[in-house]
Amino acid sequence: MKQKLLNLLFVLIVNGLVFSQGTNIPLGCSNSGPEMNASPKADLRGTYLTSVYNLDWPSNRTATPAVQQAELITILDKLVLTGINTVYFQVRPECDALYNSSIEPWSYWLTGTQGVAPNPLWDPLNFAIVECKKRGLDLHAWLNPYRASVGGYTLANNHVSKLNPSWVFTASNNSNLKILNPGLPAVKNYIISVVQDIASRYDVDGIVFDDYFYPDQGMANNQDAATYANNNPTGISNIDDWRRDNVNKMIAGVYDALQVINANQNKNVVFGVAPFGIWKNGVPTGITGNPSYSALYCDPINWLQNGKVDYISPQLYWKIGGSQDYIKLSQWWNDQAATYGRHLYVSQGYDRLPSTSSQNWPASEIQNQIIQNRIAGMTNTFGQTSYSTRYIMSNEKGIATTLQNNEYRYKSFAPSMPWKDNVCPLEPTNIRFEGNVLKWDPPVAASDGDLAVKYVIYAFANQADIPNLKQDGTKVLDIINATQLALTTAQLEAPNNYFLVTALDKNNNESANITGVITNNQAAPIALTPTSGEFYVTTPVNFTWDSTVSSADYRIQVSKSSAGWNDTDGFTTSTSPNSNVVVNDVVNTVKTYTWNQTNAQVFEAPLGGTTYYYSIRSYSPATGTSTYSAPVSFTPKSAGCTVPGTTSIIVDNLNATLVGTWTATSATAGYIGSNYIHDDDTAKGTKTATFTPTIAQRGKYEVFINFTAGSNRPTNVPVDII
Repeated sequence: MKQKLLNLLFVLIVNGLVFSQGTNIPLGCSNSGPEMNASPKADLRGTYLTSVYNLDWPSNRTATPAVQQAELITILDKLVLTGINTVYFQVRPECDALYNSSIEPWSYWLTGTQGVAPNPLWDPLNFAIVECKKRGLDLHAWLNPYRASVGGYTLANNHVSKLNPSWVFTASNNSNLKILNPGLPAVKNYIISVVQDIASRYDVDGIVFDDYFYPDQGMANNQDAATYANNNPTGISNIDDWRRDNVNKMIAGVYDALQVINANQNKNVVFGVAPFGIWKNGVPTGITGNPSYSALYCDPINWLQNGKVDYISPQLYWKIGGSQDYIKLSQWWNDQAATYGRHLYVSQGYDRLPSTSSQNWPASEIQNQIIQNRIAGMTNTFGQTSYSTRYIMSNEKGIATTLQNNEYRYKSFAPSMPWKDNVCPLEPTNIRFEGNVLKWDPPVAASDGDLAVKYVIYAFANQADIPNLKQDGTKVLDIINATQLALTTAQLEAPNNYFLVTALDKNNNESANITGVITNNQAAPIALTPTSGEFYVTTPVNFTWDSTVSSADYRIQVSKSSAGWNDTDGFTTSTSPNSNVVVNDVVNTVKTYTWNQTNAQVFEAPLGGTTYYYSIRSYSPATGTSTYSAPVSFTPKSAGCTVPGTTSIIVDNLNATLVGTWTATSATAGYIGSNYIHDDDTAKGTKTATFTPTIAQRGKYEVFINFTAGSNRPTNVPVDII
């Protein structure tokens, strides 16, 4: 498990709502403590949204902008539902642009003709950023650094290969693949300028490169021999090392340029690369395959060593076990990231899921890889990303619903990067309910000038849980960039209805104190009938109660046991009915609900002679959720049972057994009635009068005792009924 954080606490009672806020508890920024379970709250969950070949989006390059926009919105909604929090949006597949660029032409994969703008004009990257922010998604602009063309269509006149044909060579093993020559300083500067243009003009969260460096095993020595001879100022003796050095310089140049933009524009654009999953053959021991070090002439370990990437996302498109064992490789990459203080986000091969693929993976393979990423030893593995989005959209092998219900069930945010910024944002203020809407005010700028860009809403069972469960990802209710969240009735009535809000800054540092915990409780309804302990309750049973607010919904819990009862977890019983019935009412008066066998969620008719317990709570959008009323027991009458009628027996008569001196009289004037006894006060002392009535039949009786005025009855006339 990895690291995370938390926040603050206060107590205030207003109009029946309970607000609790205590002393500030400094807890540190995100990653300040270990995760508590297998559902980390700081966890990048990404997906590659691929535009080349129209693999993911747009599915139709000649569709209207409105159709393409609607399709993109559908994709983003599905990603949120699945639990994804980061989109790697491919905006430059082959030295072209799915954004409004003055450097490179509009993409063929967007409009069907390279260099032709969409009509009506729109900017897919800007549109995607806006829509991602609405949904709490991060967006990393995905660029292919060196790939110039995959062939098959006419290139625009302003394409780099037309403007600078000497910059481009063809892969020796693929005549359609054109690559920018990494050995040319002008190419390095060109790539940097493209990245600078995107990072400075767009509110992207990151820049990510994939694995297109030198062509995969497609370099003949004579292809760049002249470049090697003319552009080797440090005299590197081996052309392979020189090629790797060219890529290293480009990566370093991009990273350094981003740091300047971040500093000048108060941004936090992170930079990552997704190379081949094998660095060198035999590393780690037993691993063989196609290595990035010699096949692509790229050296990811060099980038980590020199701090020129924020994260590494190797393409571990292999299963657990075998000569490219996922566990061995992921652990090795994790250890490299840990050694050099960077993050690992593993790229996973969802394209291995379809039954038509040679691998034909089950969805459980992806699940097991994610579980592996979260074990204690994977200290610097803070997430994973899927290749590609189409398999989530098609729910291949049920992978989307599987993740939604299991590994991605609870929301998460991308982890903070302490080497970029470790100043916590300040906490939100004035947390409050307005109806069923939880609201708060944004914090002022922190000491580094950062404002909140997102908010994390938690739901706890009670205030006391917060310090102990602050790193529990299952308590995360939502992550949004707004300053309010409408809560559903189910959320307000759930056992976890103490709500807490924290702030995230642009680096996903989380506010260091608990900023506000609220439970939105009103007074419980007053149960009227059946009365506590009542026998011979007629069936169907009519429950009545006095409401506390108008226009409220009421929930009645009925059970055969009250064992373990408290205000939040309801009755506990293993026998039916353990019903949970919602009753809708619209006026502030006495309510009635009739229990019979046909009621929804009630699994049997009330049984005569059986003791039941019931309790009631209310919910109103205006005032929130009440606690449950105390459980009340009652017993319905059995079928065929005749309830005894009312029997009136006067017991204060001359037939009493007397101890002490009493006076008998039949006079009526000034007294209660005739044929009674009384103490005429002539012989003070302890006296008793015991009346033993004859009861006609068993049952419940009410006994009334009358005293004359001025008799000092509470002190001097005690009465026992046995």
